[in-house]
Amino acid sequence: MHIRGWLTGLIVFLLAPCLLFASLWFHNKFENVSSIDRSLAGLNLVQSLGPLMQEKALTGQISQPTEMLRRRLVDFDTSQTTDELATELDDFLQEPNVPDALRKARLLTAKISQLAKLSASSSYETSKLPHLINDTLMTVVIETSVMVKNGEMLSGKAAINTWDKMLVPVQGGQFKVAADGASRATREYFQGLEGPRADVLRDKAAAYRSANLAYQSAGSKLLSSTIKGNSGADITNEQLNSVQPDFVRTIFALWQETVDYLHEDLQQQRAETLFAVALAGLVGGLVIVAAFAIAVALSRALADRTQQEFENLGFHDPLTGLPNRRALLRSIRALPPCAVENSTGLIIFDLRHFKKINDLYGDQAGDTILRDTAEQLVQFAEAQDILCRTGGTEFMLLRPNVSDAPEFEKLPARIIRELGKERLVDDQKIVLESNAGLLINKFGDPVTDQILVDAELALRSAKQKAPCKCALFTSEMRTVFEENGEIAKRLHKALNNDDILPWFQPQIDIVTGEVVGAEALVRWLDYGQIRFPGYFLPAAEEAGYMDRIEDIVRRKTIDLAAELAGRTRRTIHFGLNVSADLLSSARAVDALHCQVKDAGLSPSLISLEILEAVMIDEDTAAPIKENIAHLSELGFFVELDDFGTGHSSISSLRDLKIDRVKIDRSFVSGVDMKPDLQKFTSALINLAKSLDIDVLAEGVETTGERDWLRQNGCDVIQGFLISKAVPEVDLSTIILRQNFGAHPTTNADRKSAIA
Repeated sequence: MHIRGWLTGLIVFLLAPCLLFASLWFHNKFENVSSIDRSLAGLNLVQSLGPLMQEKALTGQISQPTEMLRRRLVDFDTSQTTDELATELDDFLQEPNVPDALRKARLLTAKISQLAKLSASSSYETSKLPHLINDTLMTVVIETSVMVKNGEMLSGKAAINTWDKMLVPVQGGQFKVAADGASRATREYFQGLEGPRADVLRDKAAAYRSANLAYQSAGSKLLSSTIKGNSGADITNEQLNSVQPDFVRTIFALWQETVDYLHEDLQQQRAETLFAVALAGLVGGLVIVAAFAIAVALSRALADRTQQEFENLGFHDPLTGLPNRRALLRSIRALPPCAVENSTGLIIFDLRHFKKINDLYGDQAGDTILRDTAEQLVQFAEAQDILCRTGGTEFMLLRPNVSDAPEFEKLPARIIRELGKERLVDDQKIVLESNAGLLINKFGDPVTDQILVDAELALRSAKQKAPCKCALFTSEMRTVFEENGEIAKRLHKALNNDDILPWFQPQIDIVTGEVVGAEALVRWLDYGQIRFPGYFLPAAEEAGYMDRIEDIVRRKTIDLAAELAGRTRRTIHFGLNVSADLLSSARAVDALHCQVKDAGLSPSLISLEILEAVMIDEDTAAPIKENIAHLSELGFFVELDDFGTGHSSISSLRDLKIDRVKIDRSFVSGVDMKPDLQKFTSALINLAKSLDIDVLAEGVETTGERDWLRQNGCDVIQGFLISKAVPEVDLSTIILRQNFGAHPTTNADRKSAIA
């Protein structure tokens, strides 16, 4: 009885400050309006830079007055950052080199956008526009200027060397990635825009894509003349110079229309916020008065509820204060049946690589981030939602009644973006990566504990895609999970019964037809049926069998190489696909060397095929490159796989001793019939050959492809035209037929065949 009296008095006392809280709410809303106003001011500054950047890109000079812009920068912010902005404006205006000046302008617009918090103020529909304005389109302009500058520089040279020939293909590739990326981004993203100016924006994007094709056509002539030319007089850059101004104007027309679209969106958000404030002011007063009347009546019920909460202290996470998994299960079991038009939704989030944060900054910093994450998730939860922390880095959001399923499906992506924003930990900027699994049950289906298992399966699928991805649960996920479980059981038995083994795809000298190598590819002999990697490797990875499988393939390949060493007329390299885990460990590298030496085999007979992708991550690339260099010093034959498809091709050739590059099938398929593809493939071959690096082309399936590759200097080919992957016995037969049935070819014969 005493608790009821105390609660009655407490509620009445607490309701008195409701007016104060309402005032704070209004203040917060007006702060939102102020934030939008600041974003609009920053966007206007960025817009003012547009004509200056266009004039610089077209003429190399700026004749327009800039004093007003400088004053607006000073008025925009009174902090020390303003001096930095003014300095960067001067750097841009005074820089004589056009590409460098444009890069400084791009940095200036990015800083203004960051100060104006454009990304935070943008709506969900326009969330990608700030990046398009500040980075994507400006990068294309910069790359066009660099290409024109390179063409002018080469045309003025008396002689063109190998590195000069590399310059245009490499930079042209960078331009193509940027320009085509902008085309894809505008085509896919603008398709979903629904604003009043959306059609105009799409028309500008279409004009950009058309101009891009014209510019790339002119660029291909510069590329061809550079590859074939020996002096500046051979360089064909007149057409590139003539179409570049129109292309730049088209880019800035699209840039300006994008700025205008974002400006209208911010204005609309401002108007909607002011309307919400006015409406809340009218309704809020009535609600506060009614709350005083209802407070006393609710005190009795609140007392009973408080008593119950004391009993339920074991249902909450002590770190974040959120309900725990036990509470979530209790809530699921207590859910009433959904309305006919509604369903139940569950989202599970998991933070990736969180152990690194604890290792680097300490457990206290990790706990702080988890509490901050919980607070961020609360902002996305509705009143009826149940938000829980169900594991170390796992959070779940249960929505008992999902009335708008498409909108609910968008929620995980919005939360992942919010969690991924930069935050400070011990004065260090970090970015959290997360994945999400989403489940929405069908109308009328009962809600049971099974939804937790299904959501976990969706999360597992999202993690397999990439960081920061979300996946919606489907029944196929459960089927695949169960099938993988069954496959893993059979795979365990196969590993013990020696039914996992490598097959070998021959690699032949393109001139003589002799076998000079073989790539080891794993196969599973499943009671007479051949199982390919796509069937069992996903299950093997989940079950933790990958190390055993890689060890089996490596051991059997080395044994076969040792058995055939010295018995073939030509030296044969046996190729092993090397994982990032092995390349990251100096101990594993030494173990591989010992394994090869113990087999009595020279390391030079083992070709280590290294994917470019393992060297993209800056944090892990340095030790990997050190270990690759060590393997090369030990005598291993180092081969760069999928050459030309990654971002590290040139740096890999520069920093590492590469014996051979393997050109990806995407540059080989149909090369004899595609002139545009021939230019890029020829450039890749010439680049490698100019550095005395052998070239292997994979995926060769037709005689036309083989003949074109032979005429253009390729050394070795691999593909279905020669043979699919075969067992050891069949490989020996192929070697016997190709190497001992053919007549030796001299160097003169080889040169004649290539010519």
